[in-house]
Amino acid sequence: MRSMRGRWRYGLIAILVLLGLFGAYAVYWHIVAGRIVAGLDAWRGSAEAHKIRASWQSVRVAGFPFAFRIELADAALRNDAWSPPPRLRAAQLTAIARPWNFDVWRLRAPQGFTAALAAAGGRPALKLSVGSAQGVLAPDAGGGSRLWIGARDIAAEAAAAVPIRSADAWVILPAQPAAKDTDPDFAVALDAHDIGIEAPPVNFAKVIDELALGVTVKGPFPPGQLEQSAAAWRDAGGTIEVENLRVEWGGLGISANGTLALDRQLQPVAAFSSGIEGFDKIIDALVAADWLIPEQGSLVKIALGALSRPGPDGKPQLTAPFTIQNGKMYLGPARLGTAPRIAWE
Repeated sequence: MRSMRGRWRYGLIAILVLLGLFGAYAVYWHIVAGRIVAGLDAWRGSAEAHKIRASWQSVRVAGFPFAFRIELADAALRNDAWSPPPRLRAAQLTAIARPWNFDVWRLRAPQGFTAALAAAGGRPALKLSVGSAQGVLAPDAGGGSRLWIGARDIAAEAAAAVPIRSADAWVILPAQPAAKDTDPDFAVALDAHDIGIEAPPVNFAKVIDELALGVTVKGPFPPGQLEQSAAAWRDAGGTIEVENLRVEWGGLGISANGTLALDRQLQPVAAFSSGIEGFDKIIDALVAADWLIPEQGSLVKIALGALSRPGPDGKPQLTAPFTIQNGKMYLGPARLGTAPRIAWE
């Protein structure tokens, strides 16, 4: 009987200890939740010093006991350091972290978000609407930060509307901002699928199967009016390193990597090494558009076929440099046409 009472006593003590620990943890959790809200308000105030305007209709921290879930309603972000200022808005934004790992935050925007950049001069307004999105913000191996965003049901609009079924984007910020032209300022990668084209070239489908792109912007890009900032970046030796460009469009496959910069008129100059599979589709499109007569098209196919080599997948691949100089595009020595102009204002 005495041993039975002893076991009950020890069991009661264990329960009381567990309840005490749970109570202490509950106090800790609510203290941290309060500090998160205070930290958000402090960050909003400090961001305004850099002309970054952040707002939300309400903020709530939930997820007890195994998570800290920040819930923002009607969140908006505007960067007035740029002119015109880019804008971002989400009806509902959630960020989740585990109590034992505040370095990794999982992001959710179940109702999607919108982004916009107002028109300027000859450039049309840029708009982006996303049906739903999720992401992860985590430390990068180099000491900076890495953000991944997976988006679905996307509508992009500039001169024309472009529907996109899905896209994954990565943004990498180094531990320190660029101080000289060889330093990375930030890196961006994009992998988009099923991109709608309203008026594709003849013989091409209205949907691009995949577009993948990875770039690193090198050199400090100062805030301010966009044209002046781009000029300062160019004068400091800034460049864009294109590490991975890939297009899959029906039977056409294009891969390229190289360097892009700006000339004195703030227009692109570029030097790329490129590989093209299915180049016969391009020739067929030129023939259909009456740029080449059928006989010329056949001769060009024979000549390009003789110059091609088996690609990584065994298909014939044409390897040639792609350049942009003085507003003109060239594939090897062949001039392709006028390069698209950048309308800064």
